[in-house]
Amino acid sequence: MVGIKGFGGALPLLSALTPVKGIPAPPNPDMLEKVAVATKRMNAAPDSAATAEFLAVQAHSVIRKDGRIAAIQWRDGTTEIRSPGGQGWDKERLIRQGLATGLSKDELNDLYVRDLARTLGAGVAVDRYGGRADAPTRGELVNSAAAGPARGQRLSVTA
Repeated sequence: MVGIKGFGGALPLLSALTPVKGIPAPPNPDMLEKVAVATKRMNAAPDSAATAEFLAVQAHSVIRKDGRIAAIQWRDGTTEIRSPGGQGWDKERLIRQGLATGLSKDELNDLYVRDLARTLGAGVAVDRYGGRADAPTRGELVNSAAAGPARGQRLSVTA
């Protein structure tokens, strides 16, 4: 063992115990390009077509509590809760239940609305639009002063 003497015995030299590694290879140019593209995409302005599509989604049902929008079930299966009740709401349980019984997307939306209305308790009114053409869009409800708070909590991306 190579070491330094004079310190109460032999102390090993670090270089004698640590293997020397070669110089790391330079980063893969393809990977650097992918990182640059992803960074550019993240820093870019939102896609106007995707934003318009998002705001055009129509409501399946609007749930009001004491006259204000408490929750919205969107036709795409997402649920927006603006005024949560004191209890938690387990949408994942409903998704499993609905899929196990073979419910359609519209039937799943109905299941969510019934359960959410029950969870929110007394003073709840449900405006169900289903497939009606006059259903309000996300953009209309977000921008409406009478709609209550403009931002909700997104609980599920898809049913």
